[in-house]
Amino acid sequence: MERRGRKESIITLTIMIIIVIVIVSWLSGLWSCEAGRKDLTDEERLNIRDYVNSVSVLVQKSNKVSYKFFNTMAKTKELSREDLDSELLEIIEESKVILENSRDLTPPEFFEVAHGYLGLVFETRNKAYEDFKPALFNALQDLDLDISTTQITNTFLYMFMSDKIYLYFQDKLEESGENLGIKNLTIIDSVVLQDIQYKDKKFTMTNTQDVTRFISEIKSVAELQQRRGVAVIGDSIEFNPRVLNEQGDYLILANGPKISVAVKIQNQGNVVENDVNVVMRYMTQDNIFEEKEYTIDSIDPSRLRVVTISGFTAYPGRKCELEITAGPVPGEVLLTNNTVKYKFMMED
Repeated sequence: MERRGRKESIITLTIMIIIVIVIVSWLSGLWSCEAGRKDLTDEERLNIRDYVNSVSVLVQKSNKVSYKFFNTMAKTKELSREDLDSELLEIIEESKVILENSRDLTPPEFFEVAHGYLGLVFETRNKAYEDFKPALFNALQDLDLDISTTQITNTFLYMFMSDKIYLYFQDKLEESGENLGIKNLTIIDSVVLQDIQYKDKKFTMTNTQDVTRFISEIKSVAELQQRRGVAVIGDSIEFNPRVLNEQGDYLILANGPKISVAVKIQNQGNVVENDVNVVMRYMTQDNIFEEKEYTIDSIDPSRLRVVTISGFTAYPGRKCELEITAGPVPGEVLLTNNTVKYKFMMED
């Protein structure tokens, strides 16, 4: 128990040090941007107001994502493992959109440092959600349980840090406004870290022992319903030389001596898949045949991996077909999305 306490302290201290280093190194380059004060034009005041309003919308959405996450954790008893996987994936996607939208915002002059804090808030929260799902399912399958438990604890420490950084953002936003003569420039509060209320018990998820207890509670409700399957994402195909146009069922490629193909493979199950075999079969109209293989070492649930295979011989002017097959993996039931075919011709 004492060793666990030391481990948690080390984890917390490590995350604190990393974030402090990032902030300090970054602030040292931007600090001069915040020095001084000037009279604001009406347009500049409008830009500041629009910025604060845009940030408020993103923060409200971030708060809702947090509520949705902890609500999902609280109702784990009622969820199948497939539904749990789906809800966590939806939360990750919503968090990612918030992060991307925050990067699209351009802060007004003299608000660069405050905006930097905001970027760290959303990056840290997004990492928490992304890391949580694979760690949880690994723990439920007893895969590297000690490591998975530590990883889960770390995700909640990321949430804790994001809440602290948000306080710095609020302070810096108000300070930047005061430096420009704008009083009481405030924004809504945002706290995403909560204890998990599961049935009649409460779990503090920054504590490794509580994380272990929580996992045991989930596993005692029902065993993990394992779902396995990989798929070729058909519309992700990229040829080199590139596709110029389409003629009927055929893609028309630019001319070149060799052909390389890149395609995305997705793990559509809820367990980590290892050594996933991808086969590309290349055939011409006069029965010339080439086959190449690639093995994906590991792919997490719901994640995509890009597979690129090069060196296919080009046959300009001939009708060709490419068949790509991923897997199947052991225990896979749905096989209709394991294989896709493409017809193409290369320009003479």
